[in-house]
Amino acid sequence: MNLVEEGGKFYAPGTSPGEVMAAFQMCDDLVSQMVPYCQRKLATYEGNQEATVKAALKGLLAKRWCTDAQCVWIMRRVVDELQWTVSDSAWAT
Repeated sequence: MNLVEEGGKFYAPGTSPGEVMAAFQMCDDLVSQMVPYCQRKLATYEGNQEATVKAALKGLLAKRWCTDAQCVWIMRRVVDELQWTVSDSAWAT
């Protein structure tokens, strides 16, 4: 395993404080982009919030910008910010 050195300490790849913060910032930025996107797409799905979320999650997963778990986290934050209600089936990847 290749360790990452940061601040005189060694971390497994992807776990250093800097890498974690960078991942969080990227995901947070995607949340800020996905909120208005989902608001616009809601009409496409005839006001069906769950269908809109499922489609947005599917599209985000297909982009491969981040891990599947990060995509779900992003979309859960989007749903929270929009104050939408979706069932647990919306998160199936």
